[in-house]
Formats: sequence, structure tokens, C-alpha cells
Amino acid sequence: MLRFLRRFLKTEENQQVLLREKFAHFRRLLEGNNQALVIMADMEEKLAGEFLFDTGYLYSQIEQLAHQVTKIITELNKLTQDRYPELLVIHRQLQEEIQHELTTAPAILETPYILPLTELTREMAASVGSKMANLGEIRNRLGMPVPEGFAISAWAYKRLLETSGLAEELEEYLTRASLDDLESLEAVSEQIQARVRQAQLPPDLAEALAEAGKSLAAKAVSVRSSAVGEDTQYSFAGQFRTLLNVAPDRLVEHYKEIVASKFTARAIFYWKYQHFSINELPMAVGCLAMVAAKASGVMFSIDPHAPTTDTIVITAVWGLGKYAVDGRISPDIYRVGRGPGHPLVEQRVPPKPVALVCTPEGGVQEISLTPEQGQSPCLPPDQINTLAEMALRLEKHFGGPQDIEWALDEYDQLFVLQSRPLRISAAAFGAAAPPPPEVTAPPLLKHGIRAVGGAAAGPVYLFLSDQDTANIPPGAVVVARRPSARLVLVMDRIAAIITEVGSPTDHMSILAREFRVPTLVEVGGATRVLRTGQMVTVDADAARVYQGIIPELLVSTPAAQDAWRQNPVFDKLRRILKKITPLYMLDPTSPDFQPGNCRTWHDITRFSHEKAMDAMFDQDVEESLQASGVVRLKTEIPLNLFILDLGGGLKETGGRQVVEEQDIICRPFLALLRGFHHPRVSWAGQVVVDFKGFMSVFANTLYDMSKAERGLGGKSFAIITENYLNFNSRLGYHFSIVDAYLSEEQNDNYISFQFKGGAAEPERRERRARMLSQILEELGFKVMVKGDLVQGRLVKYSLLETEQTLELTGLLMAFARQLDLALGSEAIMKRFLTAFRQGDYSLEFLRSDQASS
Repeated sequence: MLRFLRRFLKTEENQQVLLREKFAHFRRLLEGNNQALVIMADMEEKLAGEFLFDTGYLYSQIEQLAHQVTKIITELNKLTQDRYPELLVIHRQLQEEIQHELTTAPAILETPYILPLTELTREMAASVGSKMANLGEIRNRLGMPVPEGFAISAWAYKRLLETSGLAEELEEYLTRASLDDLESLEAVSEQIQARVRQAQLPPDLAEALAEAGKSLAAKAVSVRSSAVGEDTQYSFAGQFRTLLNVAPDRLVEHYKEIVASKFTARAIFYWKYQHFSINELPMAVGCLAMVAAKASGVMFSIDPHAPTTDTIVITAVWGLGKYAVDGRISPDIYRVGRGPGHPLVEQRVPPKPVALVCTPEGGVQEISLTPEQGQSPCLPPDQINTLAEMALRLEKHFGGPQDIEWALDEYDQLFVLQSRPLRISAAAFGAAAPPPPEVTAPPLLKHGIRAVGGAAAGPVYLFLSDQDTANIPPGAVVVARRPSARLVLVMDRIAAIITEVGSPTDHMSILAREFRVPTLVEVGGATRVLRTGQMVTVDADAARVYQGIIPELLVSTPAAQDAWRQNPVFDKLRRILKKITPLYMLDPTSPDFQPGNCRTWHDITRFSHEKAMDAMFDQDVEESLQASGVVRLKTEIPLNLFILDLGGGLKETGGRQVVEEQDIICRPFLALLRGFHHPRVSWAGQVVVDFKGFMSVFANTLYDMSKAERGLGGKSFAIITENYLNFNSRLGYHFSIVDAYLSEEQNDNYISFQFKGGAAEPERRERRARMLSQILEELGFKVMVKGDLVQGRLVKYSLLETEQTLELTGLLMAFARQLDLALGSEAIMKRFLTAFRQGDYSLEFLRSDQASS
């Protein structure tokens, strides 16, 4: 023993330094893990289609996420003496695969140069752009009026670049352009556009354009961009030219003018900023018979500024619609109901002094309107009603709110010129949501945090254990005490998720976002208020849960917007996220929970977080807690307790070797001690035992005396910082470990717990272990029991809830310290279990039983 102490005292200082370094690595790993989860959650939120983003966003997020995952792996290996080197190899391989997805341009399909509108559908967006593909869809599948015309395909654009040598030249121009020099951008833009206008088209393309122009019966046409990816809510959309009322026999010239407009200074800025290559955003072009409109405008199938008001918004100007969208004049505004008859809710008719009209010789001009015409409405009630019907048909067909351009010709024929997804603003996860629709029924619950937006209805299923996953019925609203990543196994068939604790950035929320399952977290009391089988409606956006089915909430939920999901950048995000967010490492207790089985960055973060907590939990504290820097705690609790403060855990002690509880700052340690000090827990005296229990104590005492290496010196140790606690204790004949971290950052919070041993025979110790496991599960722990060993872990609860649970853990440790001696039967165990649940921590019932006998 003396040799051991001498050897140990030589290394005590080094051990304490190593322990401080270990904690620093652990803290940095937690920071990296939290940042990684936030980034993943944000990317999943973009995948829901509710927010604008571009490739610049993708590059930025991937760069930040890769950095955080590298940081997590590095800190884990420093924490564990390089136990997991293969994680870095897997991470780099994933990074290469993600980078490949990020930089690879989608292939341009070989098609005919000219594709008539009569042959187009929305599935052809990759060849003709969504603008023309949607017009073909509207004409051919909905039978709605669209001007005749055709598309010049993206394949034609590719052939133009290849045969003229433009591809290499343009790449060179774009490389020279600097985002910091606007004059340079303007100069490069002028050079590129001039080069495009001078380029010779392949002979077969020039011939195809000439023949297509002749095929149109119209004397004048509009030629407009339909770039692949345009009209799908990118920040670079709407920057390309539209030529109005031009001659179809000059189509080659018009075509090159539209292609040249792809290289304006503003467009080049976006190209550079978003890391586009020359092969991305291929320029298809649309050619339509010109509608010499007497009135034109834009309509939204739902009011984007008040989507819960159930109104359609129609704007109108005299003449061509260009003035309706560029702010040249104030248009008429008609708000009509979406219901039967489309009642007029509001009509505003401002003065319209001018109009843009077609000229007989070609092109357009501005004309002045008489005061009478300028102040009159552009649309009578019947045409307003017709447009409203068209808006709802388009919304239903395309699966979401639409932004529609329309025109009224001189014969009072209405035409659809364009229909694209209308982006409805939505609150970011965790942020304040917009006001919900009017619901007269009082909510059952009216608090929580929106993790995944939307509304859904279904029967409640109380999910109280991971083992219940297979029992969750289709269409259920799953209500749980805590988040569980195992719910991914049923996310394709459940309606909604409600948890009493959790975070929008936790593993379950990220998975729910991928499956678009409306999810509310931090809904305290949900498992008490709701019951299995109860029919409810969940409004995640407003953080409300209602009794029964609320149709207006379900109707107001925007449908998935398929057109938005077909664009290239969205598709790129979707492909990239397949290597980032899926979680396959679900069960830390499984033999498959190995580093080599990590398949995504999410897997790596989950594995690393679990192993980091294990590393802190499994510290050999006796090798670190020695004389230098270690103080003893003076306490009324019968513990021989020593403390090592790694920084911020104690007030300034002035070199004292003994401290009192009032000197402690460490928040988790204070919570544990509060549990020990519960007024109804008695540390004095012994638990009354039967003869068999007494013999077990006697036999174990003899055994312990012969096995000095078991270390039954009665010491307890605590390693602390302001937020961290590692507590190793011996209470009687059992050993326990508590490892905990408390902070405002919910993703970092956890409690690890271990309890083993006792003075009684194995059967009684195992009975106590089962009792402890039941109580811990009720407190929110995930628990594993092997014989008399109990291990539990609680993660990602709020600061207050983690702190309260840690206090209850201390109370449980004090309550159960000698119960194995008394647990002579299952019936007695159940009585102790009931006593704890009812708050009888002083075991009055046991004393009463003994007195009566």
C-alpha cells in the first residue's frame, strides 16, 4: 500500500493536468456537436421548401459542417487516446462524396432542338425549363388557354456552346471576373454578351429555328428565357430578358439575345457567388404567339402576406403586364374569397395614367390613358371570378399556392402566360410562428417549440418506452416524455410527434423534418393531459393541440410544392443530405454501435457524443484525487468526500484543505447534494433486515476483509467545474457514479448514472437494481440492467429539467442505499417502489410494519 501511495504521489500533479485537459477536450466536443446539429437542422428546414436558398448557401453550410465534424472527431480522439482513428477516414470519404455531389452539374439531356408546346409536360423541366414545362402542362393536361408556341431546348444551348467554342471562352471570362470589382463585372459582361451575339449557330440549329418561326401562325411573338432552374425561387431568377412583339422570322437573332442575357453583370455576380459552372442553369428559351393584351396582371392563389385569410389576390393593369410587375404604375388589386362564388373581399382601383401596348410595326410603346379609362377597373366581376377559378385549379394541380401571370386579349379571351410556385413565408424552427387560423375550440395544450411545421390530426399514442415502437399504429399522434431517434422506424406512417422535452436540433427533430412530420417539443405535461386513443389535432406552427379534428387547420396547411422540389439546387441539397442527416446508429447498447458502421455525418456526431460521455463517465478518479489541489468537504451527510476543482466549481478557498457546502458553485453538484439533503431522507440508523439479510451482511463483511484490493476505504470523490460533475461514491456496500453536465445549451445537457453492489445476497441486490431501473425510467432515463448493475443515461433535457432530475437522482441514491437488505420478496420491493412514488422517503411504512409486528 505504501509503495502504491509513493508511486501515485509522484504522478498526482500530472494526473490532475491530464484531467483538466480531458475536460477541455470534452467541452470542445460538445460545442462542435451542438453546432453540427444546428447546421443539419437548418439544412433539413430548407429541404421542407419553405425558405429561399442557393448554391452559395450549400457551399457555406457544407464547409461549416465539415469543420465541426472534424473538430468532434479530433476532440474525441484526444479524449480517448486515439481510440477511434477510423472515424477520420470515414469522415474524409463522406466529405469527398458530398463535394462531388456539390460540384457536379446535372447532365443536359439530348432532345430535339425544338419542342412544340403541344408535347410539353412538367416532367420535361430539365429539358425546357420549368416556365415552358408548366405552360405545356397547363395546356395539355388541364386544357386551360395558353398561347401557341414552342420551346428551344437546353440541348440547343449546349450545342451552341460546344460548336462555337464559347464554353471554354466563357469559363475563362468568368474566372477573370471579380466580385469585389463592379466595373470589372460590367466589362466582362459586355465582352461575354458581345461574344454570344457574334457566335455562329450550328447549321442544323439555325435551320430548326427558322422552320419553327415559320410554323407559327402568329405575326408577332414573345421570346423569353426558360432557364433550367428559373422560376423556382432562386435569388438569381427573373434576371433574363423577355422580347415582346417581335418578328418570328428573326428568331435566330432573338434566340442569341436571350442567351446573352444570361451573362448580365448582375447574373455573373450570382454565378460567381454561388459557385456555378458554365454548364449549370442551361438556357432553354420559350417562343409564344404574342397576346396583344388590353389588360394583364398577376394573381396569387393565396394571399402571401396573410395566408390564413383564405383569399385570392388579383392585380391588373391596362395593356401588357410588364407594368404590373415592375412597379411602373400602381395596379388594380382585387381580393376575393377562395370559397364558392368567390365573393369580392376588397377592391382597390388607383389611377392608371399610362399603359404599355404593342405597336403595329413591332415592339412596344407607352401610351397615355384618358382619365376615364385610367380610373376605371380593368376587370368586371365575371372575369375576376373566372381568374379566381383558374387560380384554384392551378393550385390544386401543382400541389401548392401559385404565382400566375395572365393576359386578356382584345376578344376578352383570358390566357395563362406563366404559373410558378408561390413562396409563403414561414417562421424558422423555434421562432415565433404566424397567428393560427381562427379556432373556436379551446386548446388542450398551448405551449411548446415548433421543431417541424405543419398541422395533422390522429389518435394519440403514448410512447413511454423504445420497446413500444412496433406497437405505434398508422396515423398516430405520438406523445412521448422525451425525443427518441427510434421513431424514425415509423415516421413514414405517423401523423405528428409531441414530446415534453427536446430541441428543434436534436436527432429526432432532424429525422422528423426529413419525413415532414409536424413536431412539437418542450410541451410540458403532454403525457399527463393526453391519453392513448384520444383524437387530437396538432398545429405545430402555432404550438397548439386541440381536442378532435379541426378541419380549418388541416385545410390551411400548404401542400407539398412539387414544382419547387424539381429544381436543381433543391435536388442537390436532397442528394447531399442523404450523406449527412440519416441516422443509422440508433442504439448505443447494440454490438453494431461501432465506428466502422457510421454511414453519415449524423452517425459520426451521435457515435462521438455517446463515446465522449462514456469517456468522462469511466474516469479513474482515484488516480487524480490526491493531496495537491484536493480538498475535503465538511458535510452532515456521512460521506468521506474529497473534491478536485478543475476551475469554477468552488469559491476562493484561501488554501483551506476543508471546504463547506456553501463554498460550492458547481451547479450539478449542488443539485445532487440537495437530493442527498432531502428533509424526509434519514441518514441515521439502519434499514431493518430479516435474518437472511443479516447473514448476507455478515458473509460479505468477511469477504471484504479478505479482499482489500476492492478498495472499501469509504472514500467518495467529486471532480467539478461550474457546469460539470463526476461523482464517485461508496454508500455502505454499493458503489455509484454520477457524471453530469448542465448548461443553457440543451443539446449539451446529460446525466450518466451507475449503481452496483450491496451487502445482501445477489437475489436481493438484483431486486434493488430492478426497482432502481423502474424509477429511473420514470424520471426519463434510458436504462440497462445486468444483475445488480444499473446504468442509465438522460440526455438533452432543458437546464431546469436536467437539474431537477439530478436532484431526484441524489434523493434516489440516498433512499436506496441499504434497501437491498430489506428486499426479501417482490411484494416488499413493490412497497418500496410505491413509497418512493408517493414521497415516503423516510420509510415510515416500514417502521410501522415493524412496530405492529
